[in-house]
Amino acid sequence: MKRSDLRAFAERDWAAVADLKVAYWANLKTSGPGLAIQVGDELRRHAIALHPRWPTAEDRREDLATHARVAAALNSVSIKSR
Repeated sequence: MKRSDLRAFAERDWAAVADLKVAYWANLKTSGPGLAIQVGDELRRHAIALHPRWPTAEDRREDLATHARVAAALNSVSIKSR
């Protein structure tokens, strides 16, 4: 990597980058579930391209266990209305 590349990165208009991120996520949220499902599927396809045997049975067991722990933690929280 060249010094000029690092300088260009550091001097990027970070406020514009932040604005673009806000606009992207606002668009995603108002686009309905279809776009989110499409993005998720693209991520899944990319993961499989990198690791063709993913997810393994062990990966699925670990994922299910994580979901169960999170669900149990969320269920244990008492929500009081104001």
